[in-house]
Amino acid sequence: MSRMTTIKVKTSTRDGVRALAERQGVTIDVAIRRMTALAERESRFTALKAAMEANPPDELYRAELADWESDAWN
Repeated sequence: MSRMTTIKVKTSTRDGVRALAERQGVTIDVAIRRMTALAERESRFTALKAAMEANPPDELYRAELADWESDAWN
């Protein structure tokens, strides 16, 4: 069995997590792991968006894209 621990959170936070877990039909542990995974995913997409904005497409990319989107491949 995995080791367990206690974390100190506000009662309202605990109650919210408990309610979420109950609605999802999972344990509080699973609900927290899902929230963590979702937050990590959101963080990765935020970083990806920032990287894309910092490196906008250049003319070579646009030319290649136009080529791929043309009817030349049909």
